[in-house]
Amino acid sequence: MQGEIFHLWVIEKPENMSINALRQEFPAEKAGLHVLIAPSEKPYHERKVTLLNGPHTVLSPVTYLSGVNIVRDACNHPVLGKYIRKVQFEELMETLNLPMEELRKFASDVLERFNNPYVDHQVTSIMLNSFPKYETRDLPGVKVYLERKGELPKGLVFGLAAIITYYKGGTRADGAPIEPNDAPEIMQLLKDLWATGDTQRVAEGVLAAENIWKENLNQTVPGLTALVKEYLDLIQEKGMLEAVKTIL
Repeated sequence: MQGEIFHLWVIEKPENMSINALRQEFPAEKAGLHVLIAPSEKPYHERKVTLLNGPHTVLSPVTYLSGVNIVRDACNHPVLGKYIRKVQFEELMETLNLPMEELRKFASDVLERFNNPYVDHQVTSIMLNSFPKYETRDLPGVKVYLERKGELPKGLVFGLAAIITYYKGGTRADGAPIEPNDAPEIMQLLKDLWATGDTQRVAEGVLAAENIWKENLNQTVPGLTALVKEYLDLIQEKGMLEAVKTIL
């Protein structure tokens, strides 16, 4: 059997048992396992979704539309690597409630995992159903960051604009076909919006799609519509790789 060295088993203790008592009954750490017993597993679930799945969702379209196909290569890219670290350490990590040193260690381990030399993780394999993934993994961070910092997280919003651009289809600069895949209603929505040729309508239309977001983000996240449009225009004008440089 083979597996990655990264593992974590979080056990939520029963209400009628102390953490120490559960450790004595189930001393898994003595076997060298990374087992954490906690009053609640929720903060650790949020940490995993936010710092592991969250960066995957936004790095994938930015990376792919920049002409890079493998997650590891993106991590080592002079521009894309900076983007990934910005999203991870400057934005997503700031939205969680666990001790900062603990979050920093987990975030670093995640990037080490992304950089695994034995796994050629294709970014296209991550991009299926990108909008629902963003809604679950990244949108909560956008809202918390805005609440805590008083401004939108540029990297995460740029990632959303990259997803929207990916769903435009067409071809990359190197001639590779862009073939998004999602629910038929989402595919049709993006096709119709991009057919207008108006990035304001594209931004407003995507953010208003309550079947994706369960809310109208034009109304519930101040400034998001304008920033998404700004980044859509930037990507159309400069191309993905040059556009991402402007937010680093």
